[in-house]
Amino acid sequence: MGALLGLVWWGVFGLIASGAVCTKDDYGCLGTAVMTVPIFTVVAAVAGWLALRAAKVPRPWLAVPATLMAVATTVFFALGYFWAAVPIFAVLYALAAVVTTPRS
Repeated sequence: MGALLGLVWWGVFGLIASGAVCTKDDYGCLGTAVMTVPIFTVVAAVAGWLALRAAKVPRPWLAVPATLMAVATTVFFALGYFWAAVPIFAVLYALAAVVTTPRS
């Protein structure tokens, strides 16, 4: 599920960056990207949750933190903050690991 959502996100991001859905004049693509990030995050998290729920996967809500991790990391990479993207991903991954650990 994560790989599929990642591919879709990469495709959407590539489509915006190519200028196919926006104009590169006067920051037109920047506005499109800024509006697309939160919308895609919500849509992808809900779609991932629904797909995992339909597949009878235990705890399908885990699609939400996974989507947030992927989007946050990609945004930091795209903005050129490579030095921040990896630590942010690591912190989000550790947080997701703690939150999702089965309770005995």
